Amino acid sequence: MKTNGTRRIVTFMLALVLVFTTVCVGTTEVEAAEKFTTIIAPTQTEQATAGTEVKTPFSLTKSYGFVAQIVTEAPVDMTITVYDSVGNKVQRADNPYQISSSSTSWEYEEGVYYFVDPVPNVDAGDYDYGITVSQSTKYLLYMYQYNGGAKISNANAVVTKGYTKKLSVTGAKVKAWKSKDSKIAKVDKNGKVTGVKAGKTTVYAVTEDGENLTCKVTVKENKFSSVKLSSSDVDYNKCVMEVYKASFDKSGNLVMTARIVNNTTDYITALKDVNIVVKDASGKTIGTYKTSRYNVTVSSYSTKDVKFTLKKSSLKKKKFDLRNATITRKGGAYYYR
Repeated sequence: MKTNGTRRIVTFMLALVLVFTTVCVGTTEVEAAEKFTTIIAPTQTEQATAGTEVKTPFSLTKSYGFVAQIVTEAPVDMTITVYDSVGNKVQRADNPYQISSSSTSWEYEEGVYYFVDPVPNVDAGDYDYGITVSQSTKYLLYMYQYNGGAKISNANAVVTKGYTKKLSVTGAKVKAWKSKDSKIAKVDKNGKVTGVKAGKTTVYAVTEDGENLTCKVTVKENKFSSVKLSSSDVDYNKCVMEVYKASFDKSGNLVMTARIVNNTTDYITALKDVNIVVKDASGKTIGTYKTSRYNVTVSSYSTKDVKFTLKKSSLKKKKFDLRNATITRKGGAYYYR
């Protein structure tokens, strides 16, 4: 038997199609009907049990993607996963996608909460939309297929803080570019996205006919990061050193942290002829750290982290995109005892 709350959700959803098209597309209901086809339109709520994934099958007849709309009586932590026809996760940067109960993506209207999940540029075919909630809840899942031919160049983009990425649209003219949270990433009138601070937001390209194309943007700190060596990565009777992280300090110096793995029976007493080369994303050498001897003690069959600092004055560029840089050690040897 449905509760009063459930009846409110169902009643509300019968009118929410108009709200949905207005919020997401900015058009009238008639215009929106040309841009979307309803795939799933439930008339009663479903039950999701905490920690148990609920999969809803759906099909796309066009390769422009879809929009899912989840309605609940209260916001809830949720993990969303899209699967293909054989049960594999669709290859996307944000699949699975997580939304927290405190996210500003939850909207409130007429006594219920709803979350709109646009997923553009998905090929025609059969899929499953998986929902896993942190606490048991009743919900409604509405799904709409994109009919329009306009496409954005990136459905997902990762931008380094302080750096840019250019987005573009094919199949339509862009009237305006907008960022959901310009404190995380801002976008100019030409679709150039600039990372402001680490976090996630959505950039919208609003076409002249009122369609919203979306790009989910992740902004990351300007830091170099690589795999940190472990003893299992190095052969027996070998010694290896690799830089696994780097960042600029407050003075603009480049501070690099390297891991030394000593898989020998000897003690290392120093590094000999250290030569660490830093290159930007284009492969251009930005700086080189050199020293004939670097004193450090590394016991046999053990690891140790060491730091090297490239002074700002030694860098050919005073600042560059570390996230897409390469840092490698050239040659060198070790002193043992």
